[in-house]
Amino acid sequence: MRFSELIKKSGITAASAVGGSGDPVVSDVVYDSRNVKPGALYVAVPGAKVHGDTFIESAIKNGAVAVISENAQSEKLSTPWAVVPDVRSIIGKLGLALWGINLKDIMTVGVTGTNGKTTTASLFKRLFDRVYGKEYSWLFGTIENVLGNESAGASHTTPEAVDIFRFINNAKVKPRSLAMEVSSHALSLKRIAGLEFGVAVWTNLTQDHLDFHKSMDKYYEAKKLLFTGYIKRGGRGVVNIDDEYGRRLCSELRSVNILTYGRSGDADVRIGGWKCDWSGTSVDIEYNGAYLAFASPLRGFFNVYNITAMIAGAFALGIDTATIKETLESMPIVSGRMDIVDIKAPFTVVVDYAHTPDALVNVLKTCKELTSGKVICVFGCGGDRDKTKRPLMGKAVVENCDEAVVTSDNPRSEEPEAIIKDILEGMPPMFPYSVTPDRRKAIKYALDSAQPNDCVVIAGKGHETYQEIKGKRDHFDDRLEAVNVYKSV
Repeated sequence: MRFSELIKKSGITAASAVGGSGDPVVSDVVYDSRNVKPGALYVAVPGAKVHGDTFIESAIKNGAVAVISENAQSEKLSTPWAVVPDVRSIIGKLGLALWGINLKDIMTVGVTGTNGKTTTASLFKRLFDRVYGKEYSWLFGTIENVLGNESAGASHTTPEAVDIFRFINNAKVKPRSLAMEVSSHALSLKRIAGLEFGVAVWTNLTQDHLDFHKSMDKYYEAKKLLFTGYIKRGGRGVVNIDDEYGRRLCSELRSVNILTYGRSGDADVRIGGWKCDWSGTSVDIEYNGAYLAFASPLRGFFNVYNITAMIAGAFALGIDTATIKETLESMPIVSGRMDIVDIKAPFTVVVDYAHTPDALVNVLKTCKELTSGKVICVFGCGGDRDKTKRPLMGKAVVENCDEAVVTSDNPRSEEPEAIIKDILEGMPPMFPYSVTPDRRKAIKYALDSAQPNDCVVIAGKGHETYQEIKGKRDHFDDRLEAVNVYKSV
């Protein structure tokens, strides 16, 4: 497609300035100069530290045939260029237009919230496997990206929309459904601009990412964007009305068709009862005057909400109850989410991704209810992230388990001892805890200490297979570490 035609089809009505010469054929849309190949349009994105304009020359050397930026370029630049006021808002739209992607042909579900996104999106993926067939069902999320029968690791919770559109264009088998986690960062940075969702799901909102958003109100407003800017015409919002921010969202969305879920008496899809044990979870639902029972291998009360979110979304899509039940009954444990490590020990070892105060409370409460002995928690906090939640993490552990081993998570550029010091501000000295900055040694210490019928919860990293220290990622998997150190106990 010619550069001028691409701009027009992308909905860019008028560029504030243009330059260069020619009207080349564009074959790709790229925002990282390192990924530019001959024929690409390079979009210069303003970064947190370096502006994409810095790499225009490099992009052209790599084969970029045109440039879009928020800034006018030098008259010396012969490559055609255009200026738009907000490049982030048009990257996805450029890909949508270039490859002629028709989102009306794809059932899209976006899941946002602090906790539960991965499990809920995975539940929708399994649902769509049954409705459309596995080869036509896609998933984008924290753990992995699944494109039909193929899967790959995920670098971000939510990829750029233009990358998703490129995947669709290049796929031999086009998707009929797409479930994805939508992070607050992606919404704030307009990473999903160009996407639309038939169903948008709100799980909950608790403290996280305040290093980026600065306040809970701004965090909420970022999440809210999924419902105000990305729902298809005729689409629906599915909202947890038990969550205070979810209820607020419902009160503020006047033009969106909302289906609520929760234990509240006014929920459209009401949770009437539930049962949780180590074998899984069952939940009773009341909807449109009917009483329905569902069961799943997923463990923990918090999964009652994740399961109900998917059920409500399925109802919104008109999917029959039998298909929903079959999906839930066959749902495997999501990697790193209430994931029991099989080490043939007289105690239980659980690995979970819980890295917020609320998520820790949920996991520890569940394990406490299911454990006749003590609950020992191994946990830390990530470096270069919201520091205000660190003492809250410590407090959550103190109030919901019997012992703790405070250690490193992903310290990144910070010193582990400094992070641990912040955590300990929320932990009274009389609570039985120990400090072991080396995470491998911390896991071994906890397993050494565990007695029959105890439960050791290793929290914070879940599915991750690395530990990031001083800009370097070394292989580290909590599940494998538990297996390996137990062999040496």
